[in-house]
Amino acid sequence: MTTNRLRRALLAAGVAGVVCAWAGGAAAQDGEADRNPRVGVVDLQEIMRESTAANEVRAEVEAQQAAYREEISTRESQLREQQAELERQRTILAADAFAEREAEFARAVEALQREVGERNRTLEEQLAYGMQQVQVGALRVIAEIAEEMSLGLVLDKSQLLLVAKGLEFSDRVIARLNEEMPSAPAAPPPPEDAAE
Repeated sequence: MTTNRLRRALLAAGVAGVVCAWAGGAAAQDGEADRNPRVGVVDLQEIMRESTAANEVRAEVEAQQAAYREEISTRESQLREQQAELERQRTILAADAFAEREAEFARAVEALQREVGERNRTLEEQLAYGMQQVQVGALRVIAEIAEEMSLGLVLDKSQLLLVAKGLEFSDRVIARLNEEMPSAPAAPPPPEDAAE
């Protein structure tokens, strides 16, 4: 089986369950390999937690969240001041003028709430996109190492009750992933770049 087919098989399996990959070379040489494939185990959660690229994606999104929280805090303070001023004007403004200013204030609050929701959704999407890029890279590295080790089957540790220490090669995956993919984008490229 070619490396590309092996990679596609790993990507199709995804994170949710078992990651399977058949190395055809060993099976062709030994009929027993068909019935008893060599098995390897990876801890995909650990790989995603420990990889440099995943940590950079999380740090970038967290930095954006912190900057945004500061900006929103300033704007909320301004709205509170506007609300206090509006309350002071309640007794001196005509009822219709006060109602107009109150409606204007309510629109400003709604606009801020909408913006907060949109910004939070954007940050969540950025985190998901970045982590997906890291996951694709991790699966590619797992496929490469599985082929190098002539493994017929690679299982995710989270799906297993017991694992012999010698079967796991997560550290090797993390080391190679860090070398080959030290960072990942936390946002998809703009549509202009994607079309090129």
